[in-house]
Formats: sequence, structure tokens, C-alpha cells
Amino acid sequence: MQAAIIGAGLMGRWHAITARKLGADIVAVADTDEAAAGRLAARFPNARACTTIDTLFSVQVPDVVHICTPLPTHNSLCLTAIEQGAHVVCEKPLAESANEVRNLHARAAAAGKLICPVHQFAAQAGVRQAKRLLDELGTISRVAFVICSAGAEGMNPAGVDGVVADILPHPFSVLSVLWPGVAIENLDWHQLRPGPGEVLAHSLADGIPVSLAISMSGRPTRCYMEIQGSQASLWIDFFHGFCVRLPGRVSRLRKMVYPLSDSIRLFSTAAVNLARRTWRREPAYPGLEQLLGEFYRAVELGGDEPIPAERSIAQAVARDRFLQAFAGKH
Repeated sequence: MQAAIIGAGLMGRWHAITARKLGADIVAVADTDEAAAGRLAARFPNARACTTIDTLFSVQVPDVVHICTPLPTHNSLCLTAIEQGAHVVCEKPLAESANEVRNLHARAAAAGKLICPVHQFAAQAGVRQAKRLLDELGTISRVAFVICSAGAEGMNPAGVDGVVADILPHPFSVLSVLWPGVAIENLDWHQLRPGPGEVLAHSLADGIPVSLAISMSGRPTRCYMEIQGSQASLWIDFFHGFCVRLPGRVSRLRKMVYPLSDSIRLFSTAAVNLARRTWRREPAYPGLEQLLGEFYRAVELGGDEPIPAERSIAQAVARDRFLQAFAGKH
């Protein structure tokens, strides 16, 4: 499998490292910053550096192109890669609008190529474990996402809000995996916006209250999800990719000791997860290797994308609807 990386920044580096770990041969790195492209290409013996995607394809057509550039460039770069005969992995969001996402999937299908947005949270072991445990929770009473990010430090208000918009595919993709029967594209979100980069939203998904709190200023940084049920609850850590089941037993003793008992469960699960990730050489972005591995297998064996087109499009529509309300609260 030959892979090319477009965008030599942080995510481009992790895509290249993960692709190589999966057995791919990194044959090219393209970035408008020639020095950055050269530095990343130098880490892989067969990779050459270039400054444009056209230059890359003028020499060879890799099997897979990884798009790791800013959002405004995604649509055109994906289209170029598809037209040149490559399969595409693209950092989220796949494109700036649902219409562009819909067109990308249509163009990829017409060319017989696969295209996959990088929604790695939904591919994490913790999310997959949560899906297996849902039936043990009883009646679901609440779902809550809390995301506090440092990714917008030093940006102006528009840039800060842009980071919020870029984060949205994560919770939407997780909801789609855990409750595939929920039409997330039809959810009505009621939002509070105390300032740039801050939003508290809530909606009803098949009768389940769902809340989404995103903060660019909240510290310490956090990224987790809680699912509360009548029999038990789940706590899912997206930064580290694990899930903790919290029992729903009710007693005076349980009420007294739950700060300790829950902390022990969290500590032991986090320790085992850290050991597993260390053994797998996965210091960051849990779920990325799993998602890319599934995509590469689909390319090699002629299977379907790990994220079906209809799900990817539904998530893009959900993002558009959320951002329309988001803009109205400015």
C-alpha cells in the first residue's frame, strides 16, 4: 500500500506514523511549506517532498491520499485525489458543508474509490465497549458531552468559533455509532452562547435528553461523555479512549463511599488502558489506528468504507443545522 500525506503539520505527522505502522509505504509528503514537507518526508526512506498535490500526482498515483490540511482546502484536495485515482482519508470535517460532503461521496462512488472522514472517537475501544454495555444500563435518562479544548489559544473570536465548528463531528459521530437508529440530522438543538468559543446545547434524541458543552476557555482540558441509565451509567474518556461502567446500586453505604469506589474504578481502568496503549505504541489520538486500519483493509480487500456514506452525510447535515443555530446566537 502506497500512501501520500497532504499537510505536514501535527495531524499529517500522526497520519504518516500510523499509516507506516499499519504497513503502508509513505511515498510522498506535500505541503505549501517546503521545509515542513521536507522534514516530514525525511522520516520515511521512500518519501519525496513537494509543495502541491499536482506535483505529487505528476510523478505517481499513490493508493491512498491522507488530507491533513485546513478545512477550506478539503473539498478541492479530495476531488483532485479522487479524480487522479486515489482513495482518500480526510481529517474532519470532511468538507465545509453537507452539500460538498454529499458531492464528494458521489464522486468517489462514481470513480470506484473510497473516501473516509477521520472520526476517530467513534472508532475507539471505549466507544465500542460502551455500545456493548448499553443494554445493561436500563432506561437511558441522560447523555452528556463535555469538551474543554486549548486548541483555540491566541485566535480571534471568529477563529475560536471555528474550532468549535471543527469539533462537532466528534460527538455527532459517536451518537451515530451508539444509537444508529437516531436520525441525528433531524435533531433540533437549543443553544446558549455566553461568548466566542463557548456553547451549551441540548436536544432530544428519540426521547433521550442529549447535552453538548464545548468550551475553549474551560480548564483543565477535558473530553468525555456520560451516559446515565436506570441500572448503571457509563463514563467515556475520549482523550484516552476508555470506558468505565459505574454500577447503579442504591444504598446508604454506596452513597458514602462512591467517591472512593468510583475513583478506584476510574484509576484501574485508566492504568490498564495506559499499559495497553504503551504496548501498542499509541501515545496520542486513540482510535486513529483502528479507523485507518479498517480503511486500509477495505481498500485492499475491496470492502466498504468504515464510515458509510449515508452516515457521513447525516453527520454533515447535523453539523450544518447546528452551525445555523450557532450563528443565530452570535
